[in-house]
Amino acid sequence: MSQEPFAGRAAVLIEDHLAANAAIADTAVWQQAAEDCVMMRIQSLRLIGGLPHHKAPLAEEVRIRRLKDLLRLWANGCTCAVDEDLFADLLKRKRS
Repeated sequence: MSQEPFAGRAAVLIEDHLAANAAIADTAVWQQAAEDCVMMRIQSLRLIGGLPHHKAPLAEEVRIRRLKDLLRLWANGCTCAVDEDLFADLLKRKRS
């Protein structure tokens, strides 16, 4: 699977968030879109050894910061960047 869709989607999400950062509703919509983008990326990766499921859940502020950081990396071409703690948190939240 091509890495380009994730880099492009990540760039759009970062750009949209910077433009509409003030509204709470926009932030919630952005967060959901960012999490969906990361979940699609997780499904396309072959993670040897799996993800640590014993990690503590991330606080919302930490999750949003990590989403921004990871999407920024992907938007700048670092599409192989992985945040195991964020991945584990998103997977755990999506399962419950």
